[in-house]
Amino acid sequence: MTQNLEKAVAEMNEKLNTLMSELHALHEPCRHTLHAWLDDWLEMYKRPKVKPITLYALEVAVRVHIKQGLPDVPLDRLDGLQLQKFLLSVSAARTRKTVYDVLNASLKTACNLKILRDNPMAAVSIPPHKRKIGAALSADELRSFLANVQKHWAKHYFLFLLYTGCRRSEALALCANDIDYANNRLHIRGTKTDLSDRTIPLFDKVAGLLAEISPDGNGLYFPFRPDSVTRAFKKLCPSHKLHDLRHTFATRCLEAEIPLKVVQTWLGHSDIDTTADIYTHVSNRSNDREAQRLNAYLARS
Repeated sequence: MTQNLEKAVAEMNEKLNTLMSELHALHEPCRHTLHAWLDDWLEMYKRPKVKPITLYALEVAVRVHIKQGLPDVPLDRLDGLQLQKFLLSVSAARTRKTVYDVLNASLKTACNLKILRDNPMAAVSIPPHKRKIGAALSADELRSFLANVQKHWAKHYFLFLLYTGCRRSEALALCANDIDYANNRLHIRGTKTDLSDRTIPLFDKVAGLLAEISPDGNGLYFPFRPDSVTRAFKKLCPSHKLHDLRHTFATRCLEAEIPLKVVQTWLGHSDIDTTADIYTHVSNRSNDREAQRLNAYLARS
C-alpha cells in the first residue's frame, strides 16, 4: 500500500514538474526577433540548399519587403491579423507569394525547433498567384528592339534570351562549361523544376553570339544583377516585361511549326499545358490573319 502511494505521488510530482515547465515556457519571452531569425534561417536552412540565384530572390524578399514592412519584434509577438494585413499590402501578386512562402517556411522551422509555440501564419491566406501569359513582341516592336539594343551594355544577354527562350536567372547562370561546341549542345541550368534543368541545341545565332564575348573570372558569361537587367530592358522596351523575350522565342518557334513537345523541352516547361497556352494564343493570331485573307478575297468576288 505504501509503495503504491509513493509511486502515485512520484507520478503526480513528475506531471506537476512538466506542467510547471510548460507554464514557464509560456511566460518566458522569445529570445529571437523576426529580423534576426530571418537572417539565421536564410544562412542555416536556405544557403546550403538552394542555388545562388534563388537565395538572392529570398534575400530580396526579406531585405526589401519583410524588414521594411514588419517591425523587428520577438517571434511570439507576431499576430496573424497583422501578418494578413501586411501581405495584402504587397501589391505585386508574385512578390506577395514569395514573401508569404518565406514567412511561412521560416516560422514553421521556428516551431519545429521549439523556438516558437504556434505558427501565426497558420491563419493567413492570400489570393492565389495566377500565371499571366506574356505578350510576344510584334514584328515592328522586335525590329525596333534589335536596332536599339545594338550598343547596349546588356546586348548579348538580351539577345541570348531572345534566341534561347531562357528565363532571366537561367541565362545569368550560364557558364563556360555549359557549352558543348563539339556536339552543338547547350546546358541550361534550370531554376524552377527538375525538367527546367535541360540541354537544348546550340542554335547558330546563339553560337555566333557567344563567340563575341568571353566569360568572366568565375566562368559566367553574364555576371549581372537580376534587377539591373530587368530595369534596363524596361527602358529599352517600356510596353513589355523582360520575360516577354522568352514568350517571343516560344511564339516564333510555334509560328515556324516546331512541334509542341519539342518547344516544351526547349523551354523547360514541366507541363505541356503551359506551352499549349502559348500555342493557343499563336493559333488565334494565325486564325485572325487567315480570316482577314478570306474577307479580302470575298470582297473582291
